[in-house]
Amino acid sequence: MAKFLLLAFRNIFRNRRRTLMTLFMVGGGVAGLLLAGGYFAFMMHGLREDTINSGLGHMQIFTADHFNRDENRVLDTGIDNWRQVAASVKTGSHVRGIAPRIDFYGMVSNGTKAAGFMGSAVDPEAEKSLGFITHIESGRNLDPKPIGEVEALIGKELAKSMNVGIGDGLTVLAMTSDGALNGVDVQIVGIINSGAPERDARYLRITLPAAQRLLQSDRVTNLVVGLDSTKNTDQAYAEMMPRLNGLSQQLVLKKWIDLATYYKQVNSMFNGIFLFMGIIVFFMVLMSSVNTLLMSMFERTREIGTMLAMGTPRAWIVALFMVEATMLGLVGAAVGLVAGNLLGALLNSSGLHMPPPPGYSVPMSFKVRFVPLEMIGSSFLVIISLALASIFPAVRASRLRIAEALAHV
Repeated sequence: MAKFLLLAFRNIFRNRRRTLMTLFMVGGGVAGLLLAGGYFAFMMHGLREDTINSGLGHMQIFTADHFNRDENRVLDTGIDNWRQVAASVKTGSHVRGIAPRIDFYGMVSNGTKAAGFMGSAVDPEAEKSLGFITHIESGRNLDPKPIGEVEALIGKELAKSMNVGIGDGLTVLAMTSDGALNGVDVQIVGIINSGAPERDARYLRITLPAAQRLLQSDRVTNLVVGLDSTKNTDQAYAEMMPRLNGLSQQLVLKKWIDLATYYKQVNSMFNGIFLFMGIIVFFMVLMSSVNTLLMSMFERTREIGTMLAMGTPRAWIVALFMVEATMLGLVGAAVGLVAGNLLGALLNSSGLHMPPPPGYSVPMSFKVRFVPLEMIGSSFLVIISLALASIFPAVRASRLRIAEALAHV
C-alpha cells in the first residue's frame, strides 16, 4: 500500500505545469469559498450581535394575549406583575439582567406641526446594564431620575421633520389605558441615528415612569432578558420556561431568533448565495479536472498498456487514477486554505468598508470571519469534485486494449 501511494504521489508531479495549473484552480476555488463564506459569516455575526444589542435582547417575555389578539386599549395585553416575573427570571444562570419596556403610539407636536410616532419607554439603568447600544448621534442618553421636565430621545429624521434639536420641547399625546387622551411635555436630550431612516422618522423614547404616567397604567409590554453570551440562549431558555409556569398570567418566552425577522431573511439570502457559489465551484473544478485527467491518461497510454501487459489488474489502474486525483485534491485544498487565510488576514487589517446595505446609512466593515466548518466543507467539496472527476478517465484507461495502448504514439 505504501508503494502504491508513493507511486500515485509521484505521478501527480510528472507534468508539473499541468499540476500547478490544477492546484491553482482548486486552491482558488477553496480560497474563494473561504473569503466569500468568511465575509458572509462576519456580516451575519455582526448583524446578529447588533440586532441583540440594539435592544432586542437574547429573549423576551410577553403575555399569551399579546400574540393571540390585538389590544383594544393600550397595554391591556401587557404584563401585570412584571416586577415579580423579573425577580423570578433574574436568578437564572447566564442571565445578565432584565429590562422592562413599553411600546406605545401617539402624536407629537411642536405647536405648529404634528406627526405620528412609535414610542418606546425604557429603564435607562437596566438598558445600560445589559450593554444595549442607543446610537445617539448628538446629546446624551436619558437620565434614570430626571429633575424637571420629562426627557426624551427622538430619531434623527423625526427631529429634522419637526425642526427641533437638543434642548427644545415637544408635546407628546397618547391614549391612556382608560381610553382617554393624555399629554405630556418633553424636553429633547438626545438625537438617535439607528442607521435605518424609516425607523428614525418616527421613533421617540422616554423613561418607563414617564410613560406609565402618560398611559395611566403600571403594566409593561414585555420584559427583555439579556444573557452573558448568545451561545447560552438555548440553555437559558430551557431553564427559564418552568419559572414562568404557574404565575397569575399566562406568559410566553421568545428567543431572539424568533423575533429577528430581518436577520432571518438576510441569513436565508446569504445561505442561498453561498450554496449557489459552492455549486459553481463544484462544477468548475469537476469539468476542468476531467479535462486535465483525460490529458494525463492520453499521455500515459503506453505506460498503462505496459502495466496491463505485465499483469496489472484493471481495477488497480482505476484505483491509481482515483488516488492520484484525491491526492491532488488534498494538496489543492491545503493550498486554498493557506491562501484563503492569508488573504483574509490581509483584508481584516486593510480597514476596507462596504457601502451601506439597503435601508441603512452606516457603511459596513469589509472583514472575514474564519469559520472552521467552512474550511472543512470547502476542502471536502473540492476533494470530492476531483475524486468524481477521475472516474471517467480512470475507467477509460482501464478499458484500453493492450496491443493498441503499446502501439500508441
